[in-house]
Formats: sequence, C-alpha cells, structure tokens
Amino acid sequence: MTHPIIVIDQLDVLRSGTVICRVPELEARAGERLGIVGPNGCGKSTLLMVLAGLDDTARGRCEVAVPVRDRVYVHQQPFLFKGSVLANATYGLRAHGVARKSAARIAGEWLERLGVAQLAGRATGSLSGGEKRRVALARALSLRPRLLLLDEPFGELDDSGAELVAGALGALEEATVLIEAPTD
Repeated sequence: MTHPIIVIDQLDVLRSGTVICRVPELEARAGERLGIVGPNGCGKSTLLMVLAGLDDTARGRCEVAVPVRDRVYVHQQPFLFKGSVLANATYGLRAHGVARKSAARIAGEWLERLGVAQLAGRATGSLSGGEKRRVALARALSLRPRLLLLDEPFGELDDSGAELVAGALGALEEATVLIEAPTD
C-alpha cells in the first residue's frame, strides 16, 4: 500500500475568530479521486486553497507530499488572460519553461480532448462560461499535475462538456484529484 500524499488531522481555518473550515481527518493516496461535498459556506473551497498552498492560515496538521510546483488549483470561476484560447492553454507550460511549439502541441491535445480545440484562435472574452471552464481545465491538465484541485469543475457545463471533462479526468492515472461538488 502506498503512503498517503495528503494527511490532515484536526485542521481548522479561522477568519476573524470564526472557524470557516474544519476537517477532523483526511488521507489521500496517489491516484485517488475524492469528492468534497457539503453545503455552501462549509469551507470546501477553503480546503482546496489550503491544499494548493494558497492559504497558510490553517491550524492543525496538514501535510501534502507533493511540491507546490506539481499542484494545480482550478477556481470555480476560472480566470483567463486577455488573448487567445491557445495562449491561455499554453500559459502554464510556458511558465514552466516548455518551448512554444511543444507547449502548443500539448495544450492543443488537451483542448481537443475537452472539445474546445476549434476555439484555439478565438479571444477568451468571447467564450461562454462552460467554454472558459474547459479552457482553464486544458491549461491545468497540460501541466500533468500530481495533485489536481478542482472547485466545481462541472459548473456551467452542458451534458456533452461534462462527459468530456469526466473522461479527461478519468485518464489521469498518476494524479490525485480532489473535486468540490455542491450538494443538491
């Protein structure tokens, strides 16, 4: 059995003296898929931000055996830069030093898998919410993260878009994926 890559014990995140996120215990191993469910305001997004290394105010034990460089967090309202879809999808790869041509090929493959390759030359400002989400996911998946943290990744997606995203996530054999899913 592999060692856990995430270990949480008695984790609390406070804001103005109020606990906004409490996780008594959590373990995740490489390659696992975990869904984080709960009502609005219970701290699901906060937990993802702590695991991503974007919030260091937590108290208690929170160990993540994945370097920050190998973690990717996709916000529930993903930010895209001005410019083309392809420029956005290649951004992370280019920031990691991947050559332009290789970055375009890798990102293009993920855009294709997520059903938005035909948008590569379009400006991001003209995209629908679901298209923006899939472009942000292509940018994230292009990096082949070992820890992928997704905040409501199926929001604003139609059935075919959700199916493509689910298929792409299922193909990530080495990555541990934590998905925030709202409760209905």
